[in-house]
Amino acid sequence: MREKKVSVVIPTLQKNKDLLHKLVESLEEDNSVSEIIVIDNSLQGLSFSTEKLKLITPEQNLFVNPSWNLGVKIAKNEIVALLNDDIIIPTNFCHDVISQMNPEMGIVGMNGDKIEAITDIDKQPVNENIYLEPASYMDHYYGVAMFFYKSSYNIIPNEIKIVYGDSWIFTFCKRQKKQNQRICGCTIFHFGSLTSGLESFNPIAKSDSKIYKKLTVKWYHRLFSYEELWDYNKFRILGMTLRFKKGKAGGKDGTKTKASNSICSLR
Repeated sequence: MREKKVSVVIPTLQKNKDLLHKLVESLEEDNSVSEIIVIDNSLQGLSFSTEKLKLITPEQNLFVNPSWNLGVKIAKNEIVALLNDDIIIPTNFCHDVISQMNPEMGIVGMNGDKIEAITDIDKQPVNENIYLEPASYMDHYYGVAMFFYKSSYNIIPNEIKIVYGDSWIFTFCKRQKKQNQRICGCTIFHFGSLTSGLESFNPIAKSDSKIYKKLTVKWYHRLFSYEELWDYNKFRILGMTLRFKKGKAGGKDGTKTKASNSICSLR
C-alpha cells in the first residue's frame, strides 16, 4: 500500500516569525508531509525557505477562511491539514494522525483538553500515543489543527472571513452523516491567537457571526432546536435561548468528569 501523504496549509500574518519557522521546520522533517503551503497574508514574504515550502503571497490579506479555501483548492494531495501558525507540534504529528484516517471520516480536529498554553518557543511537546475518537461537537481549540480528505471539505462562503470556518466544515460533515473525529493522546503547545484575537478584527468577527447564523440556522430552528456544544447544551424555545453549562470533561490524564448542568444564560 502506498504511504499516505498530506498537504499542510498555514495562513499567517507573521506575528511571530520564529514560531512559524519552527512549525515549518517540524513539518519539513515529517515524511508524510509532501508540501507546506504558507499563505502569507502579511504580504511581507518569508526570510527562510525549505524544500517542501510553497509560498503564496496574495495581493491583499485574504483572511483565514478564504485562505483555507485557496489552500485546499491548490493542494496536490487528497488529505489536507489546516494548521494555525501559533502552535508547536510533536515530531511526526501529521504522520501519526493521517495513518489512522480513512475517506469515510469527516473532519479530524484537536481535543481541546490536550492544548497547553505556553510562552517559551524552545519547549517541545513529547511524542505520545495518538488516537482518534468520534466527536459530536467542537471544543474551543478544535480548529487549531484539522485534517480531512478533500471530499469532506465544504467551501466556506467568502463573506465569512475570520471565525466560524471550522464550524462550517464540521457542521457540513455532520449533516452528510460523516463522523467527525478528535485527536487524542498527544499534547500540542499553543501561543494563543496571534491574529484573529486582534482588536481590529472584532467588527469582522461580529459580521462573520451574523452571516454564519443567517446561513446555517433555519427559521424553525430559531423557534425550537437543541445543540450540543463543547461547554454547554443550548436549547431554543420560542425565540428564547437556554444554555446549560457543562462541567469540563477530561484532563491531561484522559479521565472525564461528570457534567454538572446549570443555567448559564436565558435571553
